[in-house]
Amino acid sequence: MTEQLAIQDKIRSHFAQLQRKNPAFSLRAFALKLDISPSALSEIMSGKRKVSKKMAVKLLDRMYLDPKEAEAIKLLFDSKTNGAGAELNGEKGLLQKYKKNINYLKLSSDQFNMISEWQHFALLSLMETVDFVSEIPWMAKRLALSVTDVHKTLTRLMDLNLVSRKYNRYAPTNEPLITSDDVANQAVRKSHYEDLKLAEKVLDHCPVELRDFTAVTVAVDKSKIQEAKKMIREFQDSLSQFLEDGKKDEVYKLTFYMYPLSHADTTPPTHVEITKEDNDEN
Repeated sequence: MTEQLAIQDKIRSHFAQLQRKNPAFSLRAFALKLDISPSALSEIMSGKRKVSKKMAVKLLDRMYLDPKEAEAIKLLFDSKTNGAGAELNGEKGLLQKYKKNINYLKLSSDQFNMISEWQHFALLSLMETVDFVSEIPWMAKRLALSVTDVHKTLTRLMDLNLVSRKYNRYAPTNEPLITSDDVANQAVRKSHYEDLKLAEKVLDHCPVELRDFTAVTVAVDKSKIQEAKKMIREFQDSLSQFLEDGKKDEVYKLTFYMYPLSHADTTPPTHVEITKEDNDEN
């Protein structure tokens, strides 16, 4: 389903981008631009209709995307047709060998308050890449930050003994960092808000072959939520180890979301008298 998710994701993000430029831009206008019926476009965007390779090529061409980005999505359809990647998809327990305990350093609330902004953790990870250059201008360029911001970030990390400097080379001093689970903390909440903003920026500017955004909506047994959270943590650890097992040449953020869309009705029903004015408004 990778190729279907990729084309749906691109259509939705392109539509959102056009609407930001022109709030009056409608789905019908978008369908006209793509030379497709509004109903078919709506079904594709919602995942109710699959897109053939021929249709995908047409839609991508009419969105006038960057040629490299469009070609990457087209290649996903070629891979589907040719059966490429079957070996990887058929391999059982790929992450199982990476399922091992990680010795995390748990940060206190006060410590996390000082380094809750995303650049602190990004800089720590950047120091682990194979081509890391221990020069502030280089770090600033790689993370799209100002030299001043990188200098401040390094200072905070060194104040907390999370980074050392020896022979003019910066390096992390501890194990991977973690915060406490299920704790309502303003700094943690602020960090999550930053994650959402970063994700929105990436969705608009990062080529689809370099990112992955997926979502699924399900009816659940909420008594299993705590166990589900544990499973997410285990998967996150295994996936992190899998990605780190090799040449580390970029810094990625892995973000997992699970949240309720429905809300328990805990209030008793109340009799509401519908007046003529109310009825007219509806």
